[in-house]
Amino acid sequence: MKSVIITLLICLTGTLSSFAQCEENAVLSTSKTNLADPSGNPTGVKDEKTILRFSKTAVLLNIDGVDRGELKIVSQTCKWTTPFKEGKSVINAIMNDSDYTLTIEGKDGKVSLHVVKNLSDDSILTMTADKFEKTN
Repeated sequence: MKSVIITLLICLTGTLSSFAQCEENAVLSTSKTNLADPSGNPTGVKDEKTILRFSKTAVLLNIDGVDRGELKIVSQTCKWTTPFKEGKSVINAIMNDSDYTLTIEGKDGKVSLHVVKNLSDDSILTMTADKFEKTN
């Protein structure tokens, strides 16, 4: 009986930590942005330092040292087996009356960010994170 309780506690702790990441403040930084058309065809690359600061309610965007705005989080899902390394988050957010979907995915030791402006013909942005970690 004791081993069953311990096993359940271990499983519960792992499950809670995978969802707790959505409750953590985090920073994701990149040095290159890949651009694609709405069909996903590559259209270019921008060498720029992008920093996204995540809280429970917003994502602050800074590009090349200039604050570019705040995305207000409407909803998010989180499933990380190893926090900030292996897993996936999908964030739906609004900035300047436009809807965005941000997908952060960690796989095989790489974390990527995919940004789509919903209901738009704007470019799709894809970035590989140089750093993705918890902040205070």
